[in-house]
Amino acid sequence: MAYLLDANVFIEAKNRYYGLDFCPGFWDWLVDRNAAGAVFSIEKVADELAAGIDELADWADRRGAGFFLKPDQPVVPGLVRVSQWAKDSGFDAAAVSTFLDAAD
Repeated sequence: MAYLLDANVFIEAKNRYYGLDFCPGFWDWLVDRNAAGAVFSIEKVADELAAGIDELADWADRRGAGFFLKPDQPVVPGLVRVSQWAKDSGFDAAAVSTFLDAAD
């Protein structure tokens, strides 16, 4: 089974428990698990991390497309379902817009 990590996993790890400078084993483990086909993220998360312009952005940039996957054709129906769910769940329009803009 493969796991797909969101931006918060990386950001919280860097900021709280597994800083790149004092806990490199965590980051090495992510790279290792990615090479084994067990851990990935998505391109949009890489974009979010790059906006940080810090050591995490550099780390993510070195991982590339093998770690941060581009959406493929089977993903599209899921995106449509999530968008429809957000619109139909009774949230105000601004909240739906914010969610869809940042959804990863």
